[in-house]
Amino acid sequence: MVDSDDRALVAAFRAGEESAFETIVQRHYPGLVRVAERRCGGGALAEDAVQTGLIRAHSYLRRRGDVENLSAWLRRIVHNCATDLLEKERVARPSLEQIQEPEARRSRRLERVEMRALVGAAISRLNEIYREPLRLRYLEGLEAAEIAKLLHDNLNSVKSRLARGRRELRRRLEGVLTREGYL
Repeated sequence: MVDSDDRALVAAFRAGEESAFETIVQRHYPGLVRVAERRCGGGALAEDAVQTGLIRAHSYLRRRGDVENLSAWLRRIVHNCATDLLEKERVARPSLEQIQEPEARRSRRLERVEMRALVGAAISRLNEIYREPLRLRYLEGLEAAEIAKLLHDNLNSVKSRLARGRRELRRRLEGVLTREGYL
């Protein structure tokens, strides 16, 4: 989806209106923080990822400004910045957990990956009317209002689809999660 408000803000920023970038930041900041927190667990590292991402976005938009979907593009930048910062921190100093329990940590990481794959596969098998709202909510971290805007749908319809989709997802996953030892 192309947001005309975002396009207008980018155009105004490129024309020299610095307050347009401030509006972009205010509009997208909460979602960017969620992306960074999901990637690096919150705290100062997540804040650094958002700030670094916004600096990169500012520089790129000032030079080029050719972005199709500003929200998705900003989220990808912040995700990449968070990944870079995590890698730098990992290389800089191993955590106490890495030193004491590498096997337990590796096991928890594998469980998270497996769980995400199970949920993602179950979502992909849902009826299309529930699939996209659930994917955007639980795999992309968007709020219901953001999903409604992206899907050009009304907020109550999206909330209803999320609730019904969750019930269907729970029904489908209950047997798998029990069998795999998660429940």
